[in-house]
Formats: sequence, C-alpha cells, structure tokens
Amino acid sequence: MKKENENIIELTDSEGKKVKYEILDVILRDDGEYAVFLPEGSEDEVVIFKMIPSDSDEVEYVEVTDDEIADEVFDEFIAKVDSEE
Repeated sequence: MKKENENIIELTDSEGKKVKYEILDVILRDDGEYAVFLPEGSEDEVVIFKMIPSDSDEVEYVEVTDDEIADEVFDEFIAKVDSEE
C-alpha cells in the first residue's frame, strides 16, 4: 500500500494492477470497519472494502463481495453524508 496524500490510497488488485482510490469515509459497524472508496477516474461508482488490522500496524483492505453488506454500508454512508449537510 502506498499513500500519496491523506485522502488517496493506492492498492494492488488480485491481478497485480495498482489502482488509486479516494477515501470518502470509514463506516463503523458491529462487525468491523468498512472503507468507502471512489476509484480514480470514477465520479459515481464507489467500492466498499472491509478494513482488517494486521499485527504490523498495517491495514488490509478486502473488497466486500456480499451485495447485502455492501448495500447496508453504502446506505449508512449516504445517511451520514445527508445528516452532515
């Protein structure tokens, strides 16, 4: 993982390709922390990752593939954004 600035993160996907994301928010839930990312070059598609802490003070980001969980996290993100406006 390589950080360029505090709101941009670069991750390596399963095919070895580096992808940059803007960190929009972190959602705390009973089952863990989830990051809402906006892929570079996208204006309307977000990706939800579960944040899994490791022993080395790093965080592993695992893309959420369960549509139900992704939708719930996204709904919480939208509700949070709406309440801040």
